Amino acid sequence: MSFKVPTVGVEEEYQLVDPQSGALIPNCKEVMRTIRRNGGSEEAHSEIQHELHLNQIEMASDVCSSLEEVRDALTQTRRMLIDAARSNESELASAGTNPLPIPADEALTPKDRYQAMTDRYQQIARDLFIFGCHVHVAMEDRELGIQVMNRCRRWLPILQAITANSPFWDGVDTGYASYRRELWAQWPMAGPPAHFDSLADYQSCVDDLVACGAIKDESFLYWDIRLPTRVPTIEFRAADVMTRVEETVGYVGMIRAIVMLAVSEEELGKPIASIRPSVLSYAIWHAARYGMNDQLVDPESCEMVPASELLNRLMTALDPALKATGEARPVEAFANELIKSGTGADRQRRGGELSSVVASVVSETVPSAILA
Repeated sequence: MSFKVPTVGVEEEYQLVDPQSGALIPNCKEVMRTIRRNGGSEEAHSEIQHELHLNQIEMASDVCSSLEEVRDALTQTRRMLIDAARSNESELASAGTNPLPIPADEALTPKDRYQAMTDRYQQIARDLFIFGCHVHVAMEDRELGIQVMNRCRRWLPILQAITANSPFWDGVDTGYASYRRELWAQWPMAGPPAHFDSLADYQSCVDDLVACGAIKDESFLYWDIRLPTRVPTIEFRAADVMTRVEETVGYVGMIRAIVMLAVSEEELGKPIASIRPSVLSYAIWHAARYGMNDQLVDPESCEMVPASELLNRLMTALDPALKATGEARPVEAFANELIKSGTGADRQRRGGELSSVVASVVSETVPSAILA
C-alpha cells in the first residue's frame, strides 16, 4: 500500500463551570469578550466560537500538517480559554456531559440558526448540554470522500467506545459510558451515515431530505461521518470531547490513519464489507452503553468480541498507515492507555462525589507542560 499523509483539523466543545460547585454557567459571551480584548486567538492557531448554549464554548483549530501542530493548537487554545474563563469567575472542563443537574434556566446563544433549531426541535434542543470532538481530514475529491465514508463506517463502534466520556447526566450515573451519544441520537439527522453507491446517490439523498423538509440544506446533516460543505474535508463527529490533550492528539492521529487506510483500499479496489444498517446502529449503541468494559460488536463479522480485541484489530489494520505518517507513537500511547486504564468515563466513575468528578475533569483539562 502507498499512502499520502493528509492535513487535519480538530474541534473541541468545552464546558464553562462554576469553580466551587462545578455546575454549568452561561458566561460564554463574557469569556469571548475577554479573548477579543486580549487580542483574539490568532496565536493559539484556532478559531473560538459560540455553541447552542451559552455555557458552551468551542475551538476549531487551523489546518494542521502534523500531530505536533495539533498538540500545539490544543495546548495553546486551552490555556488561552482557561485564562479567559478564570478572568470571568469560571473554569474550563472538557467532558461529554456535566455530571451535575442540568441548568434550570434556558441560556440559548442568541443566533438565528440556534433559535431556529430550538423552535423546531423544542425540548431535545433545550436539553442539548453535550460536548463533542470533531476531526476533519483533508478530502478534496468528494466522489472519493463518499467511498471513504462507506469504508470507515465499520470502525464507528470502536471509535464510540474509546472516546466515551459522559457517564453522568442530570445528577445521576446513567449506566452508559457515553450518555452524550444517547442525547445526540434523538436528533433526526444524527447517527451513522448510510452506504452510498456514488456521489450522485448521496446528492439524491440530500435532495430528497431537502424536498421533504428534513433539512434546510446539506449543512444540516449531522451524521457520525459527513462531507462538510464549507471545507474540503471528511469529518468524524461521533466522539465525546476527551479530557486530556494527549487523548485528543492520539484520536486525531487514529482518524487520520483510518482515512488513509480507506483511501488506499479504494485505490486498490478492495471490496467494501457489507454492513447491515441495523447491525451498525446496534453496535454503536452497545459501544456507548459499555465503552471499553465489555464485549463489543464487530459490525463486519457480527461477532461479539472483547473491547480490547476490537481495538487491537483496528490498530493492526492501521499499522501500515501509522508507520507512513512517522507519528505512530501518540496513537499507540492512546491505545495502550485505554487498555491499561480505560476511558474518560471510567476515570469519572472513579472520581467520587459529582462535584469532585467535575474538579478532576477541570484539573485534567489543563494541558501538561510536558509534551510526549
